[in-house]
Amino acid sequence: MTTAVSKLTAAVALLMGASAAFAAAPAVDSHSVSVRYDDLNLSTDAGVSALYHRLSVAARQVCPDAYSRDLNVVIAAGRCKADAVSKAVGQINNPKLAMLHASRVSHG
Repeated sequence: MTTAVSKLTAAVALLMGASAAFAAAPAVDSHSVSVRYDDLNLSTDAGVSALYHRLSVAARQVCPDAYSRDLNVVIAAGRCKADAVSKAVGQINNPKLAMLHASRVSHG
């Protein structure tokens, strides 16, 4: 499946609820990172898997660090990453990618 979009700006917004859990942190604006996938064939499992990996890496780049003794910080960081990947998968609108994402979410 060919897409007219050669790169996706994965708008990874830190949700108000997630940023509220970071009470010690300064106010955080939403962040985004561009994820290129024009080099991938999204009609193949390998291409979709590579894109999913790129989206996951991008989410880790823009979401707060999860290494903390504060459980609220860890939970909020995990939620941010999960929401970021979900939003990016929705923006790309590729059935194979959506299926891969659903299987990853259901298996934790």
